[in-house]
Amino acid sequence: MVDHSSIRIIADNNLLQNTAAELIDFNKFLLNIHVNIEESIVFPLLKENNKEISKLIDRLIADHKLIETLFNNLYKWKVNDDPLFSVRLPLFYKTLKDHNSLEESDVFPYWRNIDNDGRNTAMKNAHEIIESNDINNYIKETGISEKMLKYIFI
Repeated sequence: MVDHSSIRIIADNNLLQNTAAELIDFNKFLLNIHVNIEESIVFPLLKENNKEISKLIDRLIADHKLIETLFNNLYKWKVNDDPLFSVRLPLFYKTLKDHNSLEESDVFPYWRNIDNDGRNTAMKNAHEIIESNDINNYIKETGISEKMLKYIFI
């Protein structure tokens, strides 16, 4: 997933350290778009077609809640100039990267088992989520051009 590459680049280059506004934009991308697509489209489709990964997907959904909690704390610490922000930001990055690595290695390979109709519908629905949740922010956070976005999803 392109999103995972973007998240890895953001984490590896510590790109969330400057302003609270950067955190908000990243959070909109991460939770409102990325997590939303996984939890409402990708994971249900994978569970439906591969019952054996159901528990792993449930764990990944629980990870999303943990990531959201970590983010909320980071944001609070950032706006209050609390030194915990700098202390906990590396943990947030590590949690994100470990979570995404697990998805990539143990879950996403099952995507091959989804038929073309299922994949096409999923991509269409994912694009709708992106458009309804601030496509410009998605483009900013992922670095994908609008033309490329249309090519990928349509």
